[in-house]
Amino acid sequence: MSRPEEEEAQLDEEMADDPDVEEPEDDGDDGDEDDGDEGEEGAATAAGSSGAAAVASSSKKAAKGIAKDKDAKEKKARSLQDRCNLTLPIGRITKQLKRGGYAKRVAVGGSVFLTSVIEYVTAEILELAGNAAKDQGKNRILPRHIQLAIRSDEELNKYMSNVTIAGGGVIPNVHSQFLPRKSGGKDAGGVEMSQEF
Repeated sequence: MSRPEEEEAQLDEEMADDPDVEEPEDDGDDGDEDDGDEGEEGAATAAGSSGAAAVASSSKKAAKGIAKDKDAKEKKARSLQDRCNLTLPIGRITKQLKRGGYAKRVAVGGSVFLTSVIEYVTAEILELAGNAAKDQGKNRILPRHIQLAIRSDEELNKYMSNVTIAGGGVIPNVHSQFLPRKSGGKDAGGVEMSQEF
């Protein structure tokens, strides 16, 4: 460790051991200017012990630096998932990528990208399925709603063309040949025949 880091470590230990020592409040100034307030430093210099004042001022500045370092560490403590603003766990997807044996090494960026893509596709499907559930007057998304959502969207249908959803049912569709023909006056007597021979 370098000399300033050793001094900061000593100050941390001393402040932790001594219950009477309070951390100084940050009043917005950096300690470069003198406000005219006679504090510990002013009294010490007036008494003639300039060495004690220098130690007190350096410890005060170091204490402020320590407080700023703690705040910086708290800001850095955010997880990768929070920093990327994702809901799905990046660590689990990274672990599954490593376990799958797709490559010898897995980069962090790759797992973040894959996580964001999975989250986007999931959100898109759930949004469409929620709309399908609301259209049917339901509060709960069922597999049928997911099926209707995927098959009604052109891109999702193409992406999931080989996927079978259990309990999803089929898309309601009647072929045009099976629909009854409209009478055009061809038939004798105006009676509509169900089949032509």
